[in-house]
Amino acid sequence: MHRIAALASLLCLAAACAAEPDDQKEFDAWMREHPVGELEAYLHENHVSGILPTRSLLRTATDWKKCGAQQFEVPPKDRWPVMRQVLDLVAELKKRGILKDVEGASGYRNPELNKCANGAPRSAHTKSFAIDITADPGQVDVEKLCNFWRNEGKAWQMGMSRYPSGRIHLDVSGWRTWGADHTSKTSFCLKYF
Repeated sequence: MHRIAALASLLCLAAACAAEPDDQKEFDAWMREHPVGELEAYLHENHVSGILPTRSLLRTATDWKKCGAQQFEVPPKDRWPVMRQVLDLVAELKKRGILKDVEGASGYRNPELNKCANGAPRSAHTKSFAIDITADPGQVDVEKLCNFWRNEGKAWQMGMSRYPSGRIHLDVSGWRTWGADHTSKTSFCLKYF
């Protein structure tokens, strides 16, 4: 049985499988104690509700459990305008067919969780708002994403990276791209420039 699970994990990595497990039950339980109505109203009023499911928008970090943190967290209100800008970017990428069926895997992270999860000290997840997205193979047109970043990213102040897990980081905290060594020299977009 362990061999089958290990093989499934390897196949998932080989195929850049990035879909998150279904955590709807956990989110429903969390929402009973942490109402998100005010945030959902804000997103609706600003025409960005439904771009990503609220559940996936409020995920904190993969290591939340190891770090003794919450699986979901509503960002502080002063981050909501930046969240809206990031969602505007995601909506534009979806409209152009660059992103299709994607999920948020990690959004806002409080400083303690970010440090425990080995996030960058000046991470946009903590300082403003960023979203790491996951998608099954074929749901992200990587070449078009890189071309969008190169041609229009500066106007959006778009930060973008792709991690070894296949997750794609998006923020609006400054025009930049980076790779495994946290510099542009290893950006996944280099092969398209």
